[in-house]
Amino acid sequence: MGIAAPMEDQEIEVFFEYLKRELEMYRILQRFVSRTVQFEQSLIERMAEAGWRLEELVGQNAQPAMEEDPVPQEPEFNEEEAEWAPLPENENGDEAENWPSEAEWTPLPGDEEEDEPEVPGVPMEIGEPVEAVRELVL
Repeated sequence: MGIAAPMEDQEIEVFFEYLKRELEMYRILQRFVSRTVQFEQSLIERMAEAGWRLEELVGQNAQPAMEEDPVPQEPEFNEEEAEWAPLPENENGDEAENWPSEAEWTPLPGDEEEDEPEVPGVPMEIGEPVEAVRELVL
């Protein structure tokens, strides 16, 4: 080891020297590394397979989507038809009778002021805050 190696390389060499002396630790590390490599390879294969499937699905779904007409976001509303539409009725027939008319929904101009009676204002006393002073004896 005549050439100066980076610190990481020196640490790895020290580790390999240890493994040469401790064969059981070497075998354990070797099994761990081989299992990790196998697991990584299976994950890579699965990811590639999933990518191919995704491309197929995107290709299949893109074709019908291009052929369809765009769907309007809001349904068209015929205001005149809605004005003359009958009110919904339930089994008893009471619901249609209980619907408020437009006149009942609209408040009269003078009603808003009459709902709230005027209360004379009472002046409030504003006192100065009391500050307590504590002396610390050292």
